[in-house]
Amino acid sequence: MNGSLPNDDEKRRSPLAGVGAIICGGGLLLGLQRLPWLAQQWAGFSRWVLILLAIGLLLWGITQLLALARSRQTATRRPIWNRNRMAITREGIVYITIMSVMFLGSIIGRTNMLMFVFAMMIGPWVLNGWIAFSMVRRTHAKRVLPHRVMAGEMVSVEIEVANHKWFLNSWLLAARDQVTHARDRFQAAALFVRVPARQSRRGHYFVRFSQRGEYSFGPLELTTHFPLGLVERGFLFNDFAKLIVHPRVGRMTSRWRSDLWNATEVVERRRMRAGLFDDEFHRIREYRLGDNPKAIHWRTTARRGELMVREFQQTRDRDLVLLVELWQPAHPSTSDMDRVELAVSFAATVLHENLRQSRDARLRMIVVGLQTFVWDQLSSLEQALDQLALASASPMADVRPVIDEAMQRISGSSRVVVVSSRPRSELLTRTCDVAEPVELLCLSAEVRDLSPYFVLEGLT
Repeated sequence: MNGSLPNDDEKRRSPLAGVGAIICGGGLLLGLQRLPWLAQQWAGFSRWVLILLAIGLLLWGITQLLALARSRQTATRRPIWNRNRMAITREGIVYITIMSVMFLGSIIGRTNMLMFVFAMMIGPWVLNGWIAFSMVRRTHAKRVLPHRVMAGEMVSVEIEVANHKWFLNSWLLAARDQVTHARDRFQAAALFVRVPARQSRRGHYFVRFSQRGEYSFGPLELTTHFPLGLVERGFLFNDFAKLIVHPRVGRMTSRWRSDLWNATEVVERRRMRAGLFDDEFHRIREYRLGDNPKAIHWRTTARRGELMVREFQQTRDRDLVLLVELWQPAHPSTSDMDRVELAVSFAATVLHENLRQSRDARLRMIVVGLQTFVWDQLSSLEQALDQLALASASPMADVRPVIDEAMQRISGSSRVVVVSSRPRSELLTRTCDVAEPVELLCLSAEVRDLSPYFVLEGLT
């Protein structure tokens, strides 16, 4: 029941059926006009039946070609009014070709046996279409998306199919889902072998999102070509949803922690010392030889009957201001877009590292791109990742005014890190040639600049 069937909609809907219908309909009309013996044999009511059949084939073929062209030009993300779908499978194309040969041969050769074979072949064709329509009739499908995912991560999307028919089971149902992104588009499917009457079944398909950002899901389509595989019938559901895919997260190296988070400490630890003028109150403990007498807590000492002192902790973690510049030219190349994605992944990794390793240090992030947004620790980490996932680069992005403002407001014990998607030479000459009242580190989103501090799977 659970599976993944990634097929493109364009491959599934072949134009051969429409072309074949146009050829058969046009040939039949041409034969009725150009062949006198054919007009004499098929006269009266039978002649009008053939004419109507030929016109129907022409109209159906043109409709199929127009629908195929429309589906290739635009994504089907709007509400759909015509929900019933019919397509001819590859086996069905071969079958209808043989039927057309039998029909034309019986007319041209005036052979009743070929006409009898043609009539016998129509039965399974009509029966397959009727049974396939009965399979998808009175069924309903819906999807369940995960709350948040990360780019490059394998996730499972659940689809539930309910059969509301009273007695008839549904067999071989394929739930096809359209997934669309600004830089990516694909189709996924889950196969349901049997859905009993008045019951529901759950299946899922696996998908790995290659890009960060917002993915659109829908419409959801149930299809089947049970039992003979000649005609595929489908039903579309206006089930649309969106999912935000977070940027890829790597890990920071020990050099990042030693150079940036800890000022002079190489190891990751807090140094405790007792004293009146230390940073932050930690606990009350027993008096030890050499402790500062001014740190004695007399109220606790009187209650417990022994000398107790206040202990304070001093942390070497430093506040950090992270400035992210998402710049790209008006006509970006592949390397330009890769630098943007690497800068976003670096920023997301710094957020995770700060949450995991340096909870007492303050982190403030400012992202400058198509839009500018500011994040600090008063907001949630999920909100920051959502903003990074939706951030877009712009040719007008300029982090220089933000650097000047940050230099004036922050204290001398803070650290400012600038990561930019500009090339390294342009970044150093244009952005980071400023006076440094505080420590400033400028990094270009290139491998040689980020590799000493940042490790990402697949980054070489």
